[in-house]
Amino acid sequence: MQRRTRLVVLVATLAALVVLGACAPTTESAEQPAACVSSPIPTVAVVDFENTSSQGGGVSVVGVEEAATARLITLLKESGCYVVVERSELQTLIEKQGIESLDPVGLAKAAGAGYVVTGTVTRATVARPGGSLFGVTLGQTKAQIEVDVRATDIITGVVVVSMKGAGEASSPNININNVPLAGNVRYDDPTVGPLFAQAANSAISQVVAALRAKF
Repeated sequence: MQRRTRLVVLVATLAALVVLGACAPTTESAEQPAACVSSPIPTVAVVDFENTSSQGGGVSVVGVEEAATARLITLLKESGCYVVVERSELQTLIEKQGIESLDPVGLAKAAGAGYVVTGTVTRATVARPGGSLFGVTLGQTKAQIEVDVRATDIITGVVVVSMKGAGEASSPNININNVPLAGNVRYDDPTVGPLFAQAANSAISQVVAALRAKF
């Protein structure tokens, strides 16, 4: 009898603990972004990326450099750690002052920036699945993007960040007949565009992490 009483008390205690645990507030486990390195936050001029990805032949991805530039600007702004001088502002400065002959550093200095970020898309490829079995395509369609980005201190002229970012994305659910083997494909192509966007985001995110760790 005494043993049964103890068992009942133990079960009741455990039930109470479960109820309390369910009512307790949850703690957010997501990792918060790191604090800004510089205070006050610096002004950064972002110059349009170049695109050299087609120099090796194969498929040429049109517009990937514009998308990479735009993604970099978006992530820098979202961080809250920079005042960003955008492409349109630089273009307006060029038109108003007639300084199209200035290099990126000189252009950024004229815009009042403390840093200038330049970049090149060095690789942008899309590959079909590698084979088939009994008429069924095996593998995944894959897109890869690589960027080479530099950030230069306007005052000292020193390259403070030189970073290569690489990203890839793949999917088994793409009609391979719509994936080109050569020629041009636009970055926003409805078939493979989402893969390019995902790969570019990964590559640019790596670059932004390097910039945020430095200034």
